[in-house]
Formats: sequence, C-alpha cells, structure tokens
Amino acid sequence: MRKPDFYWAVYGIIKNNDSEILFQKRFNTWFRDWEYQLPSWHIEWKETFKQALIREMKEEINIDIKEKNIKLVHICHRISQDRVYFDLYLEIQDYSGIIKNNELNKCSEIKFINVDNIKNINLFWHDLSTLEKIKNKKYFSEIKEKYEI
Repeated sequence: MRKPDFYWAVYGIIKNNDSEILFQKRFNTWFRDWEYQLPSWHIEWKETFKQALIREMKEEINIDIKEKNIKLVHICHRISQDRVYFDLYLEIQDYSGIIKNNELNKCSEIKFINVDNIKNINLFWHDLSTLEKIKNKKYFSEIKEKYEI
C-alpha cells in the first residue's frame, strides 16, 4: 500500500463588522480558478501554523497579525486524489493594515461575502462546508474527496 503524502495548510478567517467573511478569487493557479476561497497557504518547513498565517497574510493581503489574535477554530483531515491534508482554520480576531491584493498574478479579487446569503457566487465547496461546521461549533471533520483509484 502506498504511503500518503501529507500536507498542512492554514486558512485565515477574517470577518468585517457586517459578519461577512473575506475571500480571494483564484486566478491563474490551475486549481479551482475563478472560485472564491478563504485565504489559504501551505505551511513551510520548520514553520508553526501561526507563523505561516502571519507570513502569508502579510505577503498576500498586506495585513499584520499578532499571534495572540489568532484562534484555531477547526481542523479538517482531508483525503484527495494525490494528497492527504490537514487543514487548520484560524480566526483572525484583530489585525493592522489595509487589506490589499498583493498577488495579482494568482488572485483576481478580494471580497467580503455573506456566506448565509450566497447568490451567483462560486465559492469553494470545501470552505463553505467547513464554515458551516465552525458555525455549529464542530471543531474537527474528515473529508474523503471523490476520486477514482
């Protein structure tokens, strides 16, 4: 039996004053392009999940976060066709700076979206499903994506 390749990813959840959640519209990445997704990144070698979130939020959307303002709200064990993921969903309770798209080559738009009232918005299904679990205080989930072996 083949041993799985493990990957760790962090997802940042930022809400505005209207309880809308920040999403990025993927572009030119060859993975779910034109879908809105929570800001997310892989954790790099010898990096904690909070360090990964802080680094990537600064690089990609121009904001600064302190570790004390990060709260782990959900862990998902996800099995896809070629990888096994451990996804960490982190709520950002406070930040400084102005949100700006610093990666125009990978993201065509940054937008706050009301996930309770989605109309004609193509959201990444996994994010939407996990946000519902977070809302219902479910802190762990497992997903085995459909694929052929």
